[in-house]
Amino acid sequence: MRLGDQIARAGFVALAVGLGWGIRGDFGHNVGAMYPGAALGLALAFVSGQRSLFRWMPILAALSALAIGSGGTMSYGLLHGYAQADTFINYSYGFLTLFLQGSAWGTFGGALIGLMLERRPMRTSDWLGLGGSILIGGWLIGFLVVRGLGFQINPPRNNSSIVFMGAAIGQFIWLACNDRPTGLRGAFLGYVGFGLGMAGGRLLGNLANVMQGEFGFTINHWNVMEVSCGLIGGFIYTMGMVNRAYPDPPKEKNIDLASVFGIVFVLGLIPLWHRVTRIDPEETLSSWADQLSAAGVADPNAAASMTLRLLDGSCVLGFVGVALWLWIHFRGILRGAALPVLWLSGTMLLFQNLNALYFLLPPRDGYVNMHHVFWVLLALMVIYAAIARPSPSEVPEAAEGGPRFAWRRWIVGTLAAFAMIVALAGAINGEATMASANTRWPAWSWRDGPFPGRAPAP
Repeated sequence: MRLGDQIARAGFVALAVGLGWGIRGDFGHNVGAMYPGAALGLALAFVSGQRSLFRWMPILAALSALAIGSGGTMSYGLLHGYAQADTFINYSYGFLTLFLQGSAWGTFGGALIGLMLERRPMRTSDWLGLGGSILIGGWLIGFLVVRGLGFQINPPRNNSSIVFMGAAIGQFIWLACNDRPTGLRGAFLGYVGFGLGMAGGRLLGNLANVMQGEFGFTINHWNVMEVSCGLIGGFIYTMGMVNRAYPDPPKEKNIDLASVFGIVFVLGLIPLWHRVTRIDPEETLSSWADQLSAAGVADPNAAASMTLRLLDGSCVLGFVGVALWLWIHFRGILRGAALPVLWLSGTMLLFQNLNALYFLLPPRDGYVNMHHVFWVLLALMVIYAAIARPSPSEVPEAAEGGPRFAWRRWIVGTLAAFAMIVALAGAINGEATMASANTRWPAWSWRDGPFPGRAPAP
């Protein structure tokens, strides 16, 4: 596979996951993170060009959605606040913990994709061993760090991210000790990809804060961070995974049944789950009507009611996608491999735009609306899918005579990239980023007024 082609394929996955992570920010928690998790599996399977991954696609997407979605229980707002400080001890701590938390977010989905693609299928005892190692690692590290050392990662918030970090360690130990090279590679790439994605995304969010102060525009720095996290994580993961040939699913009837469940879950239930758990009709209608009234819409209540009906319609659209994907999957139409990720992305973007009243609220002067950026990302995905015909890689796994994974190069590159992020933060962070920062040394929040020891701004 030529490097340019590999970069283009990784770029498509980056767009899909970046869009997913940006939209995820509007809904949060577990269900919000399921969408970018599913997008990772769908997009990787498409750009591989391999019929084997086309057959695996529903299962890869569903497992990746559940694994990455589980990270939605972690609290991370204060960690971003630390990384916006302008004192070295605070922002370096913020970026380190964001890297570790982003890693814990991405590694489980990355590992499950890799484990599905192993030459030696997982048995029930293997799954039990892996699950036990994850649980023991999470409990042990949580107990030692929180109970034993009394360390709180972001007080007064919860310490679930420490448990996830320990679970990631348990997963790595099991994969390394049980000769699962593809699963180990997937876990590592998910770890470094989304770790650098979270830390690098925060750096770009800080840069957005500085630039809007310098150039007189406004932008949602959280959206910048979230989109960048998905872009970086999806790109790095794909660069390390796409240039290999993977085996077909085992010829068992339960694979077909699992594929049906995966298709229904990914395209149908994920949008519906957002509607049921994240949209309260009474509260939402009231909020929408207030916003539309303030914007000068003639009949805000009617417009809000119509928006809710259209939002419900977007969930129906998801089940239309289920029917199309079932037809494409079981007919073996490889040319339709891009449809699931494009359909999910389009459905969720429509859902998010309706919820944000994107089509009804007037534009704001000097405001860079990230919803416009979301549509650009989707358009770029459509263009790539329309013109690209990814051919399958013929490079075997190392166990089959292929090249070994360049572990040393990847580890050194990751350390160098993280060091660069911290170094650049020293030049970027300042008053513009401190405006919404939190610090641990001393404990302080931007809501408390001027940073201790500084005079109030004139």
